[in-house]
Amino acid sequence: MSELKELSEQVDRGRALSRRTVLRGAGAALALPLLEAMIPSRSFIRSAAAAAGAATSGAAAVAPARMMFVFLPNGVEPTAWSQALSSVLAPHAGVASVMRGLCHRNAEAQLDGPGDHARSAACFLTGVHPKKTSGGDITAGVSVDQVAARAFSGRTKFESLELGGEATMTAGNCDSGYSCAYSANISWRGPHTPSGKDHDPRVLFERLFALGPSHEDAQARTRRMALRKSILDALAPSTAALRERVGVNDRRKLDEYLDGVRDLERRIESAEKFENSPTGAHEGVVIPKGSPPTYTARIDLLSDLAVLALQTDRTRVVTLMLANEGSNRSFPELGVADGHHEVSHHGEQADKKEKFAKINRWQVERFARLLAKLRETQADGEPLLDHTMLLFGAAITDGNRHNHDDLPVVLAGGRALGVTHTPTTSASGEVLGERIATSGTPLCNLYVSMLNKVGVRSDRFGDSTGALAL
Repeated sequence: MSELKELSEQVDRGRALSRRTVLRGAGAALALPLLEAMIPSRSFIRSAAAAAGAATSGAAAVAPARMMFVFLPNGVEPTAWSQALSSVLAPHAGVASVMRGLCHRNAEAQLDGPGDHARSAACFLTGVHPKKTSGGDITAGVSVDQVAARAFSGRTKFESLELGGEATMTAGNCDSGYSCAYSANISWRGPHTPSGKDHDPRVLFERLFALGPSHEDAQARTRRMALRKSILDALAPSTAALRERVGVNDRRKLDEYLDGVRDLERRIESAEKFENSPTGAHEGVVIPKGSPPTYTARIDLLSDLAVLALQTDRTRVVTLMLANEGSNRSFPELGVADGHHEVSHHGEQADKKEKFAKINRWQVERFARLLAKLRETQADGEPLLDHTMLLFGAAITDGNRHNHDDLPVVLAGGRALGVTHTPTTSASGEVLGERIATSGTPLCNLYVSMLNKVGVRSDRFGDSTGALAL
């Protein structure tokens, strides 16, 4: 009851709620989005006169800057990729740009021979050529997300979140003498330390909402979950206390937010019920234990949880690997029974190119869905995307050729951070605009600019030679 008493005392004294206020109850803790009650000049306004005074004298809250990086493995089929961007991302013209001319020279062999997949993942956010080894002496560099995370340290519960559709790996030989640690990680806390990543939506959900003890095993978690229907049931008393004491706008925002949390929880629970079903199959596809019913469902759940974490300021930095580099998973939900890596090396065979194109379009669709979610989610009174720079791309261009020039990269969002996106008018209407850099410009030049936009002053990063105008 101490949390309820604290909330009541803050309200009764007319004080603004802390932006770190959380709802607590029965082993659960839920962060809140920004409410009017958290802004000193607007908290607990009860009259038109008070509102008028606040409008002229109050201080506005400063919205935090955020970054998210989405990695696609195995490169693209360039024609299919361009077509997918034009059609799928057309509704987002004006908030996203295709970046052209950027390269990653440190993803090239440089006398190290085969291993483009491992090098590309390790280089993607570090700009560093990884040491060729499958032993314990892995060496890459600190990634751009971790540079930002360190700068934001202490301001959020999690300095960063690292997510992926497939499990992380830290050992083994995955690509021509390169450690699996390179192929399975894009975030690096130090030259010898990949960050690892979460790939289970339930585990991530529990991390975000601090459910249960950290050492809890699967059986104990199952027993605990059986005792309540929803995290929101555990939070009901504190939620009711807060709703009674905030304004109409805050109640509406709170209800919308909690509805979103409940929807996420139901989707995760639905996936868990499916995995424990007697058949373990869906539309003829056998699903491994621990997986949502489709790979699409897994990625979408992870994406939505990432948006929730950014919205509630649990973190300001997120990375998401759609799959590990070199992944050869099939996509039965797309009608692609062949492995992803296999069809990326299509050798100009029409049937393989068609399957590769389907996967590329799926990847763009996942990004478009995430982009739409960030646009529609409100944080700090504005679309979350306005305060978030969202980068989508790879360090391999043509999956068949393994080149690293004119990389497939899209940058979205960041309007409130000073990033501009200019759409291009075509016969079919507005389409994504392009930012064209001089051919051979390091991708790290873009990272320098992104760091500067979020307040991390830096002249160099990785193999950068300058900064791009954004």
